[in-house]
Amino acid sequence: MPKSVSKDACLCQRPPNGFHIKIGQHSESITGLSDHDIESMAFKAIEEHERHIELCSETVKKNSPETSVSIVSLSGLPPLCVKHFKNRGYGYSIKGAFRPTHGARAIHYGTLLFDAGLTSAVPIVLVQKSEWGFVREEWLVMTAVEDATELDRYLVNRIRANWPDDEKYTLIQIFAKFLGALHQSGAFHTDLKTCNIVVSSRNSSGKLALPGCNDLNPVSFSLIDYDDIRYYSNEVSLKERAKNFAQLFLSTPSDINLNDRSKFLGIYLDDCDKNEDYGIELVKAARLRMKGKSLLYVGPEGDIAEDWPAKGQDDCCAHGLKIRKYEGD
Repeated sequence: MPKSVSKDACLCQRPPNGFHIKIGQHSESITGLSDHDIESMAFKAIEEHERHIELCSETVKKNSPETSVSIVSLSGLPPLCVKHFKNRGYGYSIKGAFRPTHGARAIHYGTLLFDAGLTSAVPIVLVQKSEWGFVREEWLVMTAVEDATELDRYLVNRIRANWPDDEKYTLIQIFAKFLGALHQSGAFHTDLKTCNIVVSSRNSSGKLALPGCNDLNPVSFSLIDYDDIRYYSNEVSLKERAKNFAQLFLSTPSDINLNDRSKFLGIYLDDCDKNEDYGIELVKAARLRMKGKSLLYVGPEGDIAEDWPAKGQDDCCAHGLKIRKYEGD
């Protein structure tokens, strides 16, 4: 809990001095709570988050100088994810007076993504701590995506379990369509690495874990780090698509080979109604961003780095797309 907030403040009828509360559009329907109870819940969730950080709990997903993220549990509510945008100094706070803050962007774009069916983590409430009119710190409370794993860890685990080809290509197809829908909607994630995407599938009881899963789509994807989202009135540009493709390429294990990646691209182009010439230009632009860089992703044991052969990158561009088109249903 922020040091300036007492436990008694969690039960007050209005936010403590210096704090501003913004409640998400879907908060009441998701939680079943009134606005007053959502405010109280937010401070309790922050208190739990700070406790997990102090204890270095395994529920802490990230703790960097800029942000921290944890999964917390409160009685009567589904698991919650708390993201703390930390105090970065007055210079950063002053910039926030002239443009939306990280937290403000996160709750806004997270709601837009949820409304578009592109994420399953729903922003519930944003708590902002201000001083002299400037936002110094923010906490975003959202629903946690249950039974979900970061995409890079998921891929490593499935590869090590001798992933059947048919299951792998099903995931490739679903993810390509997910990315196509994201870009066609005008949404662009500035840091679209596999660690910023979570995947969920049937849980141990056979129950489908996320909305969007069904017998034909046994997995579902959800974005995280909503403050890295940009929305445009038109579809995302080729330059920005290339940036996302480079980020995904460099954060995916090499066991997902060029044939897999080319099939992914073919499905993506079909879903976006783009032709092969557009695809070749997309690959060229992405390849320029990847030049000289290695693959880097996270597995169960931590960071994994791999060198990607330069020849492989050349082949990816030189062979074009038509020989690697997806031949599924």
